[in-house]
Amino acid sequence: MTISHDAFGRLRLAQFLTVEDLEELRGWEYLGRRWVGEASGFTEWLRLESAPGVTRSVAIDLAALPKSTAQRMIDALGLPLRAGLDQQDITGVFGRPTDTERFVRDRVTLVFHVGAADPYELSCTVHEEHGLIHLTMHPTPLPQEPTAAH
Repeated sequence: MTISHDAFGRLRLAQFLTVEDLEELRGWEYLGRRWVGEASGFTEWLRLESAPGVTRSVAIDLAALPKSTAQRMIDALGLPLRAGLDQQDITGVFGRPTDTERFVRDRVTLVFHVGAADPYELSCTVHEEHGLIHLTMHPTPLPQEPTAAH
């Protein structure tokens, strides 16, 4: 159902958006690690500073992107999702979430572990009215960052 870790690592945001729409990220902190990558608003495709040739995290702001662009990204990840799905639709596909987070009153983030051969953590943010508006996906486990020599 999901993309292989190898194919995921080769994905770049520039495959879906024009260079003019991209911002280069350096020294980005996320998940206790430092990253480089590309962003367009809250859509961020990240690579570890220690392995800058391999994409390890994808975040897609489904509410901000053109629907066709967002769907091409979702399809490239091998996910049977689309913008606007409600919680019941998403749990119907992935089952019960491993975690549920609520940071804002009108939305909930459902966390799933998906993929058997190449596992991922998938987080789907679902708005009360607009359904699925944001998702993040990264392979698990993420590689450990090398520790600096003292």
